[in-house]
Amino acid sequence: MRRFLTFVVTLCAILALFPVYSRFKVAAAPVPPGVYLGGLSLSDLKDLTEIRHHLEGIYSQTIVVSYAGQQMPLPPEDVDFHIDVEQMVAEASQYLEGAAFLDIAVREAFGFPQQRRDIPVRFTMNTNALRAWLEGIAAEQDRPPQGARVLSASMQLHDGLRNEPSLPTGYVGGYWRDWGWQPGAPGYTLDVDTSVDRVAAALTRTGERVAELALIETPPPPVGMDDLARAIDNYFADFPGFAAAYVYDPQAGEAARIDDEVSFSGMSTLKLFIVAAVMRELPDGITADDPTARQVGQWIDYALGESNNYAANQLLAFLGDGNSTAGARRVTEFARRLGFVNTYMQSGFDAPKAPQIPTPGNQRTDWSTNPDSNLQTTPLEMGQMMTALYECAMDTGLLRAAYPDDITAEECRQILFYMTHDQFMELLWGGLPGWRDAWIIHKHGFAFESHSDVALIWGPTGPYVVSVFLFRQGWMDWGTSNSTIKGVSRLTWRFFEFQRSQGAGPPPDPIVLAPPPGYVKIVDYVPTAAKPSSD
Repeated sequence: MRRFLTFVVTLCAILALFPVYSRFKVAAAPVPPGVYLGGLSLSDLKDLTEIRHHLEGIYSQTIVVSYAGQQMPLPPEDVDFHIDVEQMVAEASQYLEGAAFLDIAVREAFGFPQQRRDIPVRFTMNTNALRAWLEGIAAEQDRPPQGARVLSASMQLHDGLRNEPSLPTGYVGGYWRDWGWQPGAPGYTLDVDTSVDRVAAALTRTGERVAELALIETPPPPVGMDDLARAIDNYFADFPGFAAAYVYDPQAGEAARIDDEVSFSGMSTLKLFIVAAVMRELPDGITADDPTARQVGQWIDYALGESNNYAANQLLAFLGDGNSTAGARRVTEFARRLGFVNTYMQSGFDAPKAPQIPTPGNQRTDWSTNPDSNLQTTPLEMGQMMTALYECAMDTGLLRAAYPDDITAEECRQILFYMTHDQFMELLWGGLPGWRDAWIIHKHGFAFESHSDVALIWGPTGPYVVSVFLFRQGWMDWGTSNSTIKGVSRLTWRFFEFQRSQGAGPPPDPIVLAPPPGYVKIVDYVPTAAKPSSD
């Protein structure tokens, strides 16, 4: 009897609730509570037309497509994107039946939160049209990686007032230039296949309708000597004549080269070859117990430190057993042994002209610098000679390989010591930031139409060599040459400074240059970073 009464009561309750259930089912259609179409709650809309109008108003809006920050609009109709409202509503109606609807009804009756049920956005789209649109974007926007670039700034000087405190006293020239190197930019290639999915996802979003396209990124190349060569070459474009340069990084074994195989007058820079050839003839360099070596040391000091041509001719006479012309031939033989085909001497300085010796550098048809027929070299070979002296001082390199029994590391250090006495603080020296404290040794040279400077500099990443030669037909004026060579020096320093900022290691300690045992002081020199004493 108890079971019967329970059955009757339950049946009566069901029959009593059935009309309510049926009315709620009608009221809940077509989208019951808790069912979301594309993330939107539309259960309050009871007319299919209203639902379509609402959804199409959202999904027909233009989306934004972003390519590496570059934003472009994409109207959905351009790719035949259309939302399938009927399909979405049909899928929502499944929740008007069975246990799912009973759950919805009970929760609604008792005021419980509805369980969320999501219907994804259903749509049609012309994938081929979207791919074609993306390929058009790729054709416009894809780009290779870009290397580092350099920006310049000119600072004009007025009435002798210098607006950079580190400029050397006596600076000549109307403008002072500085540079800043900027990192390169990555390259991008559009991944069309992945981007199709991303654009489709953005088209079906109701919130932020932005598609970040899938890109294959190629990092920029590390800054290299080719970048420096281009920067110097661009800088030379304003020079009113012919300019050439060679920059070498001994640590990396890489060079920046700008027209460096054109022959120039050798000028005083060629004295490096003379001194190296002389040092080869001395058994132990400049020794204290050899009067001849001490005398040769003084000539070297005058030739390199004071740029004295008479002293240089005395060195040639020493090489030629009293004959400077024979000594000049030995310098040429010395250069040839090192592999230098454009460097030669036919006589001493200030001597009558002899017919030019043909070389690859002076037989070119693209440029002629009217070089001295007696004394010739190229920026390349002059820079390589400076490099050879430095590497020899480190007991390696070209000089040690060519003359292993005749030239020692100590003798090369002696040559570098004498070079510290060239204290003409213009040209490459004057272009260095903080030039007063810079570690530099150099040899400059002047002729009627040409000026030059070659240097070993201890920079932000370590030692490097710079060789610059300028030619201006008729007359090479000092103001133009000084400011031009200073600009090359500053540009090169900034390059190595930038390399350091991009992760290059700290520079090693500079080499220490001490006076030779047979050194005889000819004058008190100003202490510098390369020569801290007054020796």
